[in-house]
Amino acid sequence: MNLIVVSDLTCNEGLYYRHLTMIAKTELNYDVLIEAEENKIDYYYALLKSKGWFDFTDDFIEPRHREEGVRIDTELSYAKTIKTDTICCENALNLIGQIKVMRDIR
Repeated sequence: MNLIVVSDLTCNEGLYYRHLTMIAKTELNYDVLIEAEENKIDYYYALLKSKGWFDFTDDFIEPRHREEGVRIDTELSYAKTIKTDTICCENALNLIGQIKVMRDIR
């Protein structure tokens, strides 16, 4: 199953993004994808890679791909979306709990 994170949420507090993706990848067996516009993929890749926050991310996708999976997004535009304004110390554990629950929804 895919966990799709919109690119704007990856850099708020990057270590919490990394922690969330580590749990999703290693314990929950998600494929972690970052959704970004085509012209911003290189920017986010370089930024996340330079900070060491890309370790548990599998790939980038563009919004036009309309990939299925659990989403962490700033808007409720898709089914199985967890809405948040940021990934940070205050909500990382809550987000992990929500993606655990969403894993079991078919």
